[in-house]
Amino acid sequence: MSSLFPMMDDDEQPIRRERRGEGRRDRGSRRKRRGRLTLAIAGGFVLAVILLGVAALLLALDARTAYAELQAAMPQVTQLRAQVLAGENDVAAATSEELQEHTSAARDAVHGPHWTLAGLLPVVGPNVDAAQAAAVVVDDLATGVLPDLVAVTAVVNPASLAPVDGRIDVAALSAAAPQVVAANDAVAAAAERMDAVSLDGVHERLRGPLEDLQVQLDEVSSLTQTAARAVQLVPPMLGAEGPREYLLMVQNNSEPRSTGGLTGAFVHLRADAGAIELVDQGPAGFLGSYPEPAVELTPTEVSLFGTQIGRYPGNITATPDFPRSAQIAQEMWRQSHGSEIDGVFSVDPVALGSLLTATGPVGLPTGDELTAENAAAMMLNGVYLQIPDPDMQNLFFQAAAGTIFSHVMSGAGSPVAAVGALTLAAEEGRLLVWSAHPEEQELLAGTVLSGELRGHAGDSPVVGVYLNDLSGAKVAYYQRMDATVTAATCRPDGSQDLTLAVTLSNDAPAGAADLPVSLVGNGDAVEPGGMRSNVLVYAPTGGRITDVRASNGEPDVLPQIHDDLVVAARRIVLSPGETVTTEYDITTGPGLDGEVDLRLTPGPGDGKFTSSGSQCS
Repeated sequence: MSSLFPMMDDDEQPIRRERRGEGRRDRGSRRKRRGRLTLAIAGGFVLAVILLGVAALLLALDARTAYAELQAAMPQVTQLRAQVLAGENDVAAATSEELQEHTSAARDAVHGPHWTLAGLLPVVGPNVDAAQAAAVVVDDLATGVLPDLVAVTAVVNPASLAPVDGRIDVAALSAAAPQVVAANDAVAAAAERMDAVSLDGVHERLRGPLEDLQVQLDEVSSLTQTAARAVQLVPPMLGAEGPREYLLMVQNNSEPRSTGGLTGAFVHLRADAGAIELVDQGPAGFLGSYPEPAVELTPTEVSLFGTQIGRYPGNITATPDFPRSAQIAQEMWRQSHGSEIDGVFSVDPVALGSLLTATGPVGLPTGDELTAENAAAMMLNGVYLQIPDPDMQNLFFQAAAGTIFSHVMSGAGSPVAAVGALTLAAEEGRLLVWSAHPEEQELLAGTVLSGELRGHAGDSPVVGVYLNDLSGAKVAYYQRMDATVTAATCRPDGSQDLTLAVTLSNDAPAGAADLPVSLVGNGDAVEPGGMRSNVLVYAPTGGRITDVRASNGEPDVLPQIHDDLVVAARRIVLSPGETVTTEYDITTGPGLDGEVDLRLTPGPGDGKFTSSGSQCS
């Protein structure tokens, strides 16, 4: 051993052994320290798991609370909307308070440190962000916007807008305008914020309520937008800032024109400080007659509608663009009366009859009584069967228009029902409004009241089907039209391939040739009882019509571009009992992947002109 380890003798060995013992003790201490560290890590992990579990439990409990509160709040939004429309102010105020309690509880439930941390997690984060955004939006509306709207409900509800002694209180509307406009801006911002919330990665149980919320907000936004427009439009248009002169056209759907019918009656109205006065009225000749167009017509207008659109007041509604019709009427008024008008309104007998459901029947100087059930039939058909003299027919129309106007302005009937009738008329294209004041017309643009020609509404393609009667009679009271559009192909760029089928029928009664000449014609344009129509089909924005087929042989179609929209015009002649179907293949422009908006000439009532369609999917 000594030769192998010359530096170590026997005396040194115990020292080495002692040192070895110390090394073993050091290693033992290190093992103990490592054990304690392992226990600490394990304990920390267990604690973290426990904390995560607690956080998850808190998140689950909070989420359940928020979900329950928002679910309770959702129907109250709908209830509040209905109560506001019905003018139930006290009930609406109570609903608003209950709604605030639910939304505040939901907002508190989805906020806190644990929610902030959860929002950072990959899978959980999108759900947290969406839930928090929804809770904040709904609570902000419930606490900061809806109470103000409810507070002004008494001013803007239909009952307060009912005429009293021929006058509407426009001062109260003017005072409420700033508050209503501000509320609308807030609702629009809230709807926009919710629309921007991404639902990608959101759990299906949360996705459904969020989509419902977006729909609810869109409905509330539509309501507040309408109210904001109304408080800005109604006071000045009713003469709050000075007298206004208006022309009211009554379109006769028994002789169709694109936006309704021949304008056979005109009424001169004056509005001053909320009071509306019927100044004068007359037939189509009330605006004069012109050997040359009163306005400069475009070559397309002449091709599609003829020069009579600018020469004869009864034909000014041949264009499907009501603002253009109103501008022609304005110029004709200027030339025939030497003064200016501030706007043009249009209604038809179907709308007037609907209004009588709210106001009750009216008695005419002729001894007739007009009711909601018989007004349209009497004014569109009965008058021609019972009164053969055209001059006496005009007197009947004037008496009917004047009596109904006076009846409405007296405040008779239910204001809520009257507003409902006018709303339905506007949605059907039977109530149209144009203002000569640019700032007011800008507010009207894009609404159902404007009647403007357009090829899209948002992402919805608009397909137009319009009729201009060429029979020279009122026989189209017996006409039927059904238009059906089918989305055949949905393309990646958002464009659609559509198939439009337009069916026209002549349902004139047997022996139609023996009916009065003013009703069925004298045979100059078409055999008595026959119908001759110019059918105009407009493609959506950026679209085109690629093919046209007809059940009665090869169709003769006139293609045109009208206000940047492709249009195909086709003349169809129908004998009594005859039916013709024309099919159009239409391609929309890109980005129009929404539901097709199919617009028709308003028919003579009773579901005689109908439409249906399928959505791109």
